Amino acid sequence: MKALSKQLTALKLITIILFTLIASVTSYATEKGVSDDTIILGVISPLSGPASLIGKAHNLGVKIWNADVNERGGINGRKVKIRYEDDGYVPARTVQSLKKLMDLDNIFGLLGTSGSAHLKAMLPVLDRENVPAINAIAVNSAHFNPIHNSVFVIGPTYCQEIRAALGKLVEMKSLQKAKFGLVYQDDDYGTDVRCGYLKAIEDNKLNNVIELKYHRGQKNFSSEVLKLRRAGVTALMAGGIISETAALLKETYRNRMDIAFLTTHASHLLPVQKLAGKAGDGYLIADYMPPLSSTDIPGMKRFIDLAKKHLSEKEFKSINRYSTSAYIGGLVMEEGIKRCGKELTRSCFINNLENLKDFDTEGLMGPISFAPGKRQSASSAIIIRSNAKTQSFEQISDYIPIQ
Repeated sequence: MKALSKQLTALKLITIILFTLIASVTSYATEKGVSDDTIILGVISPLSGPASLIGKAHNLGVKIWNADVNERGGINGRKVKIRYEDDGYVPARTVQSLKKLMDLDNIFGLLGTSGSAHLKAMLPVLDRENVPAINAIAVNSAHFNPIHNSVFVIGPTYCQEIRAALGKLVEMKSLQKAKFGLVYQDDDYGTDVRCGYLKAIEDNKLNNVIELKYHRGQKNFSSEVLKLRRAGVTALMAGGIISETAALLKETYRNRMDIAFLTTHASHLLPVQKLAGKAGDGYLIADYMPPLSSTDIPGMKRFIDLAKKHLSEKEFKSINRYSTSAYIGGLVMEEGIKRCGKELTRSCFINNLENLKDFDTEGLMGPISFAPGKRQSASSAIIIRSNAKTQSFEQISDYIPIQ
């Protein structure tokens, strides 16, 4: 009987081990978007609509990373395939695109999350399905506060970015006694801009004399600029995207307003500079990505070299700071996948990224770190100046810590 009992115990142990192995292999074999030789990732971005300039540039950054990683042999022997979706910058379409990528394209994770409100619309689905997502295009505090387990955010919010940059600008240009004004969009983006502006006003005990709100897509700012002049504004925070910022620049220039003009990284784009004409020279930008001309930075030189190698001449002319941030998102995605080895699962990826510490981008931005209770890596802010004469941008401040 004792011998039989021992045999039964051994049999139970073997059975448990076999079931564990089978479960492990089954889980690995059925992980969405993963096969023996391929990893499928999805990208959602606005390729049409008002933000298409940003979406197209973002996708070029993904393309550069994708071509480079596959040329290096893929990740742990698996080549990366990208499935692209255009949401037209409409949140309802963003959610539809995500469901299509999940149900039909069977993606492992998401490397492009469109705009701020668009990622917010996707969060319930990402949470429910635990789909890994990297946001390196439009950051909002709602993306990481409260924490969403599978969503990792690279870069500061507009609020954080502006608070840091505006405070530094006051110091650099001795603006302690200036009269400050704000012109901002009446949406989530504009609200975040106002958040940073008001925090900087409070931090530095500045004189906030006027705040003006406008509708996205507005073309004429003559009324707003008249109010700014009457209020005696000498330093202006502009919370627009592309055409609105250019129109506001032109109107202040036409009215010969000698002001310190600061805007967000959404205006770190040559089209803004060109649309503004003469008024596009000298405006200042709060950002966390260096200009493309900063090839003295090792990471930027590498990025530019790869862009020239993998893009057509026409595509190369279309890259901008959103291409660089997308490329960084790809590097972070690659690192999380690589750390899982051949046993790639979503849970493994998420665990590895939440323990990522001081990931080096070779100067493209500050070191990237996450933690179990932290899903945003804010890095540092910088101030950039537009040089319309040379059709370029230049960094004019050191890196500014994010609070």
